[in-house]
Amino acid sequence: MEDTVDPTEYQKQVIYGAILGDGRLERPKQGNSRLQIRHSVRQEPYVVYKHEILKPLSLNLLSYTYFDSRTGRKYKQVGFNTVRHNYFTKLYHQFYRGGVKRIPEQLLSEMNEAALAILLGDDGTYDSSSNTVKISVDRYTYGDRELLRHWLKTSFKIDASVQKDRIYILRSSFPNLIRIVSNHLPRFMHYKLGLRPPP
Repeated sequence: MEDTVDPTEYQKQVIYGAILGDGRLERPKQGNSRLQIRHSVRQEPYVVYKHEILKPLSLNLLSYTYFDSRTGRKYKQVGFNTVRHNYFTKLYHQFYRGGVKRIPEQLLSEMNEAALAILLGDDGTYDSSSNTVKISVDRYTYGDRELLRHWLKTSFKIDASVQKDRIYILRSSFPNLIRIVSNHLPRFMHYKLGLRPPP
């Protein structure tokens, strides 16, 4: 399904954060791209949250079963696709190189605290042992991880370190992180910030 309704500025931030995180842009041989959102069934309220924000770009909520060759097990997911739109095609060319997701340095300056909040909702984890948050960045190159670390510093004054496939928010910056993103995540996702028990 194609659509000509353009995303709002806030929707763009949610889209940015979703692509930085678990979202995937699909590029067909013909026609425009679309955004695909997939999460585990435990995250269904979070999926519904994104789905509501992205209306009317978001299509029906769906359930999926996929086989993970790494574990040899089947897993259930919930998610949705968006309409195909030239906006997503443009983003595909900015985020993907040779079919591999990368960090578009030129777009980072356009991303605000809402995009950061969605990235944390997707790939953030509260680390109780160090009383801070770590962000999974295993899909990205070391150069891209450093771009994200630099973005946190220059855009939000958040100090972080890259440690293997994680970005750790320094404990001294953790209160600032909470102040910046907590209003852009639903309360049921605040366990990602250590503000409530996990579901």
